[in-house]
Amino acid sequence: MLIVHNIEKFVSDWDASSLTLGVFDGIHIGHQELLKRIQSQKDSYKRVLVTYHPHPDLVLRKRTEDYGTELYTYEEKLSLLQNYDIDVVVFIEFTKEFSNTSAEDFLKHILIEKLKAKYIVIGYDQCFGKNREGNYKFLLEKSKLYHYEVEQIDPILWNGEIVSSSKIRNFLKNGNIEKANQMLGRNYCISGTVVKGFQRGRLLGFPTINLDIPITKVIPKIGVYRGFCEYGGTIYKAMINIGYNPTFNNQLMSVEAHILDFEKNIYGEKIKIYFLDRIRDEKKFSGIEELKEQLIKDKSITEKISLMEIKKT
Repeated sequence: MLIVHNIEKFVSDWDASSLTLGVFDGIHIGHQELLKRIQSQKDSYKRVLVTYHPHPDLVLRKRTEDYGTELYTYEEKLSLLQNYDIDVVVFIEFTKEFSNTSAEDFLKHILIEKLKAKYIVIGYDQCFGKNREGNYKFLLEKSKLYHYEVEQIDPILWNGEIVSSSKIRNFLKNGNIEKANQMLGRNYCISGTVVKGFQRGRLLGFPTINLDIPITKVIPKIGVYRGFCEYGGTIYKAMINIGYNPTFNNQLMSVEAHILDFEKNIYGEKIKIYFLDRIRDEKKFSGIEELKEQLIKDKSITEKISLMEIKKT
């Protein structure tokens, strides 16, 4: 898979492409339908996905804070896209200046001239260009001028609800991991660098890894979860805590995991945590013994999950 970061200097070596575009935050089951469409076109067409980095909402400040904007970071998105039959992924640097690009210029200079689009497919609500002028109607009107086919897919439904990144984001922030996972088509994942914590878990007999996570990443609701950790190509069961460890009166939120049957020292290394379901709320215990009793119960529940339940792609 070819990764393009500087579209202005890029020169394609193909004559035609099947292409889709969008933020693709989540690469959920709706986005996956778009990928299937470009893959189903002529074998002679390059399969091209056009997306943006950083997330447009971060640049345009559409949220009151950066925290919890991205379902997947750039590195996570790139890792996920490796699992699909795509020839080229174009990451366009999204800036305020770029946001003022007209739909006509974007279509002509990037999609047609640079990427040789002969088939374009977009989602039911996809728009591009200044003032969101580049919609399906616009693409249809320009198709004869630029000689391409265009298609718009209908909304993808899950249990009667339209699948969207915003709904998945809200499910995660409300602790509805299972609903988020179903719309994603995989278990939600957080990756980060392992850093040193207070090492209280080790004293309790439940050593944990603490993750340093980008502030822009969507973090599920505070609480205790069952899930998996992936390290060195191996999957381990894990009990995951998101919160402030109120028994110890912590002031900063942490994401930490006790990995079952794992004793390696991996400070400074990258690891992925996959969320399966939510066990309980975070709670302030009367003391260490009560906390330890609860951790034993949490571990017992975590041990019952099957490694077959992990969905990574």
